[in-house]
Amino acid sequence: MSSLTGRCACGDVTYRITEEPLFTQVCHCLDCQRTTGSGFVVHTIIPLAALDIVGETVKSELDTGSGAGADIHACKRCQTYIWIRYKYHDVPVIAVRAGTLDDPTAVTPGAHIFTKRKLPWITINDGTPQAGELNNRNDVWPQKSLDRYAALLS
Repeated sequence: MSSLTGRCACGDVTYRITEEPLFTQVCHCLDCQRTTGSGFVVHTIIPLAALDIVGETVKSELDTGSGAGADIHACKRCQTYIWIRYKYHDVPVIAVRAGTLDDPTAVTPGAHIFTKRKLPWITINDGTPQAGELNNRNDVWPQKSLDRYAALLS
């Protein structure tokens, strides 16, 4: 895999993803709708250690539907939200906003989550699995990604 690169809107923060993403999914939850100002977000899940970032970000804490909370990281200057650390994960993984990739077409979603919350004018007909709430990664992630995730536990 060649590395994925991305940046914030103003260019003060750039990054490179040095490993193949574990999984990419579209989230339709109300929190993602609110923080994007849109109907959904596309998140690419990677090990935290696979993110090489240059530039200054600021961290904000958010409540989440899971109750565990999350830390979002945004460019200090333009406030573009680059990545999030959901605290319910037992391993150091993060979700990078795929819209910040230099080539957002480089990742393809493998699932839609929180579809019970999707806006009624959004029609999902791309053939990917859908979950009304949070999906079970064991049901949708490729085995290779599940093995890499499990390895992060040790």
